Amino acid sequence: MPYDATPRPGSTVDPRDAGPQPYHRLLRNPATAGWTVALGAFAILAGWMFLSLVIQLISFGIRKDPEGTISWFGLLTTNLTLIVLIPLAMVVAARLNHQTPGLLSSVVGRIRWRPMLWFGLAAVVVELLMLGVIKVGGVQLLDGGDGAAADAAGVIAVVLLTSSLQAAGEEYFFRGYLLQAVGSFVRSSVVAVVVTTVLFTMAHGVWPWESPALFLDRFAFGLVAGFLAVRTGGLEASIAAHAANNVVTFIYAALTNSVSASLNASDAGWGLVAVDVSKFVLFGAVAVLLARKQDLATTCDLPLVQAPVVGGPGRRLV
Repeated sequence: MPYDATPRPGSTVDPRDAGPQPYHRLLRNPATAGWTVALGAFAILAGWMFLSLVIQLISFGIRKDPEGTISWFGLLTTNLTLIVLIPLAMVVAARLNHQTPGLLSSVVGRIRWRPMLWFGLAAVVVELLMLGVIKVGGVQLLDGGDGAAADAAGVIAVVLLTSSLQAAGEEYFFRGYLLQAVGSFVRSSVVAVVVTTVLFTMAHGVWPWESPALFLDRFAFGLVAGFLAVRTGGLEASIAAHAANNVVTFIYAALTNSVSASLNASDAGWGLVAVDVSKFVLFGAVAVLLARKQDLATTCDLPLVQAPVVGGPGRRLV
């Protein structure tokens, strides 16, 4: 449906926002009123709750895991409930906020696949390096203690096929829509990153008074992922870090019968957290160097608003 991109009363546009914009400011456009950005966040959350419920009801109708256990099917169900965040975030940004399609992915309006591959390779190498440090250093992990899980092959297949998309779902919501939503109200990328990091940590049900170590672990990842989204101009590095962490973690969990313990972790040892935080920081430094080497754009030269439709309905990609 055609629409006018002229600044509307209450829109988040600011005359000072001239020229190329950084990643966290890409929802601030002439066609979007500030309240619709807040509404968009709640719309995504509501859509996620509804679709999650539907997926879980279908899943439980097929098979329900015994209390305290998670099979390959249960892990698949969990991953699917988070994957739906990708289309939800894109549709809300494009339809409700009139954002140019693709600007949640990066400042160039799409996923930059070659940098994504380099980030992914670096993230996997860092994960394996730190896993080696953990094993050599005798750091306590969540081992099941009785060998591989009975359905280890199924768990590993689910991890390889869906865990990267599950990680991307979280990134599109927290480091994509929410980061840009907060950025539409504040200029500071630091404030936007910190606010979304707090929300990310809270969404994982981790509180500092319950488990200071695990809280720090989740908070540190959120900070690094948010920093990388701004510093690299897109979600490729944060998706790579999140995906590599989840893939390596759950393959290891399948081989040590600790899938349920890993997925529902409520505490962590300080030794493990120290290694984890070091891992996040190391990957962040490597990712910044890779971004510089590949000369990745960090500001957007594209129109922030979708082009008006001329002559009737047109095709739009989300």
